[in-house]
This record gives sequence, C-alpha cells and structure tokens, in this order.
Amino acid sequence: MSKKITNLLTIIVTLSIILSLSIGVCAKTTVGVSLLTREHVYYNFLENYLKEEAKNLDVDIIIMDGKFDSNIQMNQVQDFITSGVDAILLSPASISGAEGSYKLAKNAGIPIFTFDVSAPGDFIAHVGTDNFKGGEIAGNYMAENVLKDQTGKVVIVTYSEIEACVFREEGFCKAVSKYPNIEVIDIQNCSGSMEKAANVTQDMLLKYDDIDALFGVGDPFAMGAYQVIRAKGRDIPIVAFDGNPEGLAEIKKGGIWKADVAQNPKKVATTVLDYAVDYINGKEVPHITLVEPFVIDINNVEQYIK
Repeated sequence: MSKKITNLLTIIVTLSIILSLSIGVCAKTTVGVSLLTREHVYYNFLENYLKEEAKNLDVDIIIMDGKFDSNIQMNQVQDFITSGVDAILLSPASISGAEGSYKLAKNAGIPIFTFDVSAPGDFIAHVGTDNFKGGEIAGNYMAENVLKDQTGKVVIVTYSEIEACVFREEGFCKAVSKYPNIEVIDIQNCSGSMEKAANVTQDMLLKYDDIDALFGVGDPFAMGAYQVIRAKGRDIPIVAFDGNPEGLAEIKKGGIWKADVAQNPKKVATTVLDYAVDYINGKEVPHITLVEPFVIDINNVEQYIK
C-alpha cells in the first residue's frame, strides 16, 4: 500500500511539474502602455502601430490613455504592476510624474521604457523623434524657403510642459540664430491646447503688426494659430511639426501653411515594443534611439496624404 501511495505521489508531482512548465512555455508576454493622450492624431498613429507590432510579435498589449496627467499615468503604472505585466511603455506627461512611475516599476522589478516623450530617470530605453534636430530642420526651412531674403520677425507657439516640444523650440531658435536678419520676437506657451494656441496667437497679432512667420511646435497648436490668422485676414506663413493629416491637407492647398516637419510614428512604435520584448528575452537594447524627422511641403505632400 505504501509503495502504491509513493508511486501515486510521484505521478502527481511529475504531472504538476509538467503542467507548470507548460504554463510557463505557453504564457504570452504582456506589455502595458500608457499613452500621453488619445486626443492628438499622432498618438492615434502610435497606438495603432503598437497594436500591429504586438500582433506580429504575438504579444498581449494593454493600452491606456494618460490624458496629459501624471497622476493618472502613475495609477495606470500601478495597475499594470498589479496585473503582472512583463514590461511597461510610458509616454510621460511630466518629468516629476515620470520619476514616480520609474520608481514604482523598479520596485516591482518590471522594466519600463519611454517613447515619443522623454523624461530623465531610471528607464531601460527611450525611442522617439530627434526633436532638437527636427526644430533645426524647421528653422532652416523657414529661413531658406519661407522668409524673403532670409529676413524677418518670427513668433513661436510652444508647449513648455513637454520636453520634446521644448527641444523643437530650442532647435528652431538655434537654426534661425545663424541668420543675422531673422529675429524671434515672441514665444508663447499653449500648454498643449489648440484653444490656448489660438488665444496666444491672437494676443501676438494684436501686439505685433509686423510678424513675418510663425512656427508651431505641433500640428494641433499650429492649427489653432492658423485659424486665428485666417480669421484676421493676415498673410503670415506657418511651419509646423508632426506631419498629421490636417496639416498636410493645408499644405496641399498651397496657402499660408507652408511645411511640416514630419515624424515617423510607425518606426517609433515598432522599435520601442521590439526593444521591450528583446529585453524581456535577455537581449541588450540601446538606451537612446532617436528617429530623424523630415520635411513635407508642397513639393512632396501628395506622397504622404493617405
């Protein structure tokens, strides 16, 4: 009887081990994603490409809207940790909020990656647009292709709370500073709001009657500025940043919206998810990967309109 019990226990233990190993083999990798927002078209592109790549990699992906709110994102990170994800992708709403999310993930032993928007701290890898380079591209384009004789007074509608947009502003200012007859006369923060972008543009139009061009650090903000400029009947050319459909549609019309510095959301999304899966599987990944943007104007806009 004792021998039978021993054999039975052996069989039970063996089956338990086999079942445990089977579950381990079959369990899919799960990645949690906190987007900065779902309000902007660019982030819709990022979300769609993340879903496509997750399907290609046979990875489960949970995507949530951070709504420009660091507290919401920290709660989402905590939810990801509680649900047992294998990695977290974060597009941080602020530097301070990112620090809290990094700490939560590190304490839980879960690798965290940032994409599109960067924030200093303890993350595994960041993938995003080279925003400073993009700002330089925008500044050089404005000087060489928009302003007559490389001369004029320029205003900027920026987004000071987001590091990526600050880099765009700084890159633009560096580029135009090389042209002695170009002056940046005002920089106004729209805090990520198209409505506020319209309001600060209206204020600048009232303050200055000699604005020669405007740079918007994102298409939604440039659109807010554009609507006011059109309503006031002013002929002020715009260079923007993103390459969203609404910007490209205006470029195609051949009006005052002259160009967009375009990002590559597919490359950003697929690369950061690939890095997360590689890291989970024990591979080394680059700490910083920056994707260089490019100009879309009247000469090539047709090929980018879907």
